[in-house]
Amino acid sequence: MNTMVELKDVQGIIIRGYGKMPFAAFLLVQINDPGGAKSWLKDIAGEITHAEADLDQLDTCMNIAFTNTGVIELGLKPEVMNTFSREFEEGMTTDHRRRILGDFGKSDPSTWDWGGPGDTKAIHMIVLCYGKTADALQQLINNQKSRWNGLELVRQLDTILLPDRKEHFGFRDGIAQPVIKDAGRDESGHPANNINPGEFLFGYKNEYDKYTVSPNVDPDMDPQNILHADQNFPDKKDLGRNGSMLVFRQLEQDVRKFWTTIDQAVKSQQVDNTSSTIEHLGAKMVGRWPSGAPLTKCPFEDDPSKRDFDNFGYAEKDYDGYKCPIGSHIRRTNPRDNFLRDSTGKPEKDIKNSEKFMKRFRIIRRGRAYGKPVSPNMDPHEVLRSSVEDTDRGLHFLCFNANIGRQFELIQQTWVNNPKFAGLYEDPDPIMGFPEIMGAGATTTFTEQAAPVRKKVTGIPQFVHVKGGAYFFMPGIRGIEFLASLP
Repeated sequence: MNTMVELKDVQGIIIRGYGKMPFAAFLLVQINDPGGAKSWLKDIAGEITHAEADLDQLDTCMNIAFTNTGVIELGLKPEVMNTFSREFEEGMTTDHRRRILGDFGKSDPSTWDWGGPGDTKAIHMIVLCYGKTADALQQLINNQKSRWNGLELVRQLDTILLPDRKEHFGFRDGIAQPVIKDAGRDESGHPANNINPGEFLFGYKNEYDKYTVSPNVDPDMDPQNILHADQNFPDKKDLGRNGSMLVFRQLEQDVRKFWTTIDQAVKSQQVDNTSSTIEHLGAKMVGRWPSGAPLTKCPFEDDPSKRDFDNFGYAEKDYDGYKCPIGSHIRRTNPRDNFLRDSTGKPEKDIKNSEKFMKRFRIIRRGRAYGKPVSPNMDPHEVLRSSVEDTDRGLHFLCFNANIGRQFELIQQTWVNNPKFAGLYEDPDPIMGFPEIMGAGATTTFTEQAAPVRKKVTGIPQFVHVKGGAYFFMPGIRGIEFLASLP
């Protein structure tokens, strides 16, 4: 079979971030009448933005995905649901998933604004809407809602475009993205970022050189012959081909607490500390300067000319973390070539083994910020001086992967929330980690590797809390047509 990705069958947001569509809103929908929902799906299947669409010629883009209960509402039988992953079946609010994700305290699902276990309205589907202008976006939303029959809007999640592609803490975001091989994208960057399509899309080989197990159906369920044969089970039809799993988490960011904590830490340290400014200590926690320039390339001061620089590793020039601390956010969420070490703690002689190993745990991020910034120019000193009334703000975190457990959940549990990551002791991720995984009332320690003596910032509270979330299945466009055809 041709290994090139069938772009016209892939929903566009998986391959492209829609940077040309600065306005976005996400519609959480409940299915009240399956027949009406399937009629709408059949009607709009041809309007779904695919990955080969010319965005210069479009004013809007739209993609859709379904929760576990959503595809059941549309008519998938238990024998089909059993072919989906356990993570998708259980969702992210069970006791087991809460332990994996660190969703306790202010992040407990019982406190969520949406997606929690006590919600009176179920989330069955999400409609991702994008526009080049605010008016175009609103027209798209109005047009779709006017055509709904048996669908109910549970919640609309609005977004905001922050300056210079930053998130609310003030750091340029979305830089270190993997590139899906054979999907028509530029593969000229660092080879460790070029990933086999099966890590993100069903129906293709992954970094194990195998086809990721995909949801499938019996051929007699597809009398119109819409679906391809399944690569792992040729006697089945592949419902997942050209689709992916979408992880959606609404993350509230406490910007004032973040910069106040850093400010207090800097003032309490010695003046000869290498992180003697709040920008430098914040950059060490993140792993990049506010501009996006990586510490491995610019360890002492920001260099905006390197704001999108991503062609780097850690093993050869910073395995000890003297430039970019080992526990920094970007280093632990993507250890790159510095993960596999020998018995002395140094990188393997062949760092390509680490690069190859790490390809199995990548995710594609497609998040958007929400809420007004504390400071319009994102300057941390202005944040500290600001008297603006606090409002909800944060990140609608979206990521795509073909195996939620091996990719997103492993990163969250084994690297983000792990206080003993890479030989550390009580250091969950300083940006997104859950410190109370170490016990009630615990706080995070952030270690700055240095010679002759390392430095530590203690008493770091939690800055990010979950306000809602769900696991979704985003089918290929053929998959949407199949769901629309169910009796």
